[in-house]
Amino acid sequence: MKILILVSSTVLGGHVLSAFTIARYMKDAGHTVVFAGGKGKIAEIIEKEISFIDVDIPMFHGTRPTYFTWKSLRSVGAICRIIKEHKIDIIHAFDARVYITACIASIIEKKPVTCTLCGGTDPAYNLPVTNKMMVFSEEQQAKMVQKFNWNPERVDVIRTRVEIDIHAADHHEYADFFDKMQLDNNSTTIMMISSFDSTKQNSILNVIDAVQQLIENGENVQMVFIGGKGSFFEEVQERAALINIKFSKKIISLTGPVVNAYKLLKNASLVIGVGRSAFEGMIFNKPTIIVGENGFAGIVSKETVNDIAYYNFSGRNEKQNVSLEKLVQAIKRLIENEEYSNIIGKFGHDFVLNEIDVRKGIPKIEQVYKENIDGNTLWLRLVKMGSIVKIMVPIWRDNWWHTIGIPLKKILGMVKQTKIG
Repeated sequence: MKILILVSSTVLGGHVLSAFTIARYMKDAGHTVVFAGGKGKIAEIIEKEISFIDVDIPMFHGTRPTYFTWKSLRSVGAICRIIKEHKIDIIHAFDARVYITACIASIIEKKPVTCTLCGGTDPAYNLPVTNKMMVFSEEQQAKMVQKFNWNPERVDVIRTRVEIDIHAADHHEYADFFDKMQLDNNSTTIMMISSFDSTKQNSILNVIDAVQQLIENGENVQMVFIGGKGSFFEEVQERAALINIKFSKKIISLTGPVVNAYKLLKNASLVIGVGRSAFEGMIFNKPTIIVGENGFAGIVSKETVNDIAYYNFSGRNEKQNVSLEKLVQAIKRLIENEEYSNIIGKFGHDFVLNEIDVRKGIPKIEQVYKENIDGNTLWLRLVKMGSIVKIMVPIWRDNWWHTIGIPLKKILGMVKQTKIG
């Protein structure tokens, strides 16, 4: 098969890394793979292994995030050209926004398209019809079935997207990690790979508060945040500096953006994270804690994994704010009970090996491709066209409300206040 893997932008992020991992293993399975998306930080890495084409896929209508806008039509044209030039058999779009753009190109070129919903609470709107799509979790499958009335047989849960055979050599920029970071290699080292945008703010602050409390309780711990993308990064830097001054010791460290960040996790005593970053800790046999927007969501263990996995290891299994004390006690238990920590680390590794290993997912994804190719009938394309027209109504309603409606409402409000005054 000739496959087009499509992402919005090749930034450092879980869904892009998952798409790249799947693309490489599809290539290893004998398929011809083209990777396309906006040129971001890891584009150069992708280009070394797979044919890469820079395609700008707009994500904003003005300043508002959107699923489609006028500029998206240029992206449709670019995708059509790729399909023709590379004789693509199927398009695999990663995330809902990219999928909508890909669907229009697929109708024009009469080619099948499928989608992987990668995480979060997407989609905000129903999606164009396809023979079969993929999701990373049962939570997303339930949303498509219950909210948007998709047939459950058309929505496959395929969570395999992480490379188990990752090269365990030290990161070339951190050959002596503790020396470079000026950290104590005898301390318990907690690590968390994360972006620093608003969606991660609560979880990061929870972790900082927990570490500070552990230090105050006499535990010998240090915290390393890996990553640097997001408006919240500078605030965390400032807070870390104040904590380090308070305790006259480097308690909180930040690496900034790191390519192949997972390699640093081999230096951790335990890992905190969500989604892919949690899996990467589990690969190294590290006991792993999920901390989501509402705080502590569980140690990944035999008792908790089904509930945690249902929500894609996002922490959304906790619906309300969780007491900080639960996170503190979970970390403390792993620090003080080596036998328990080893059991948790082994369980996590075995789970990733059996459930997340990309090699086990490739035959399943190939089957999804085959069903979409075989089911690419004229009737399905007509139904898909109708479903695209239908979802464009709420998308453009929201686009124009943001562009015209909200400013107009503010102006009218100001006029009314002026008249009253």
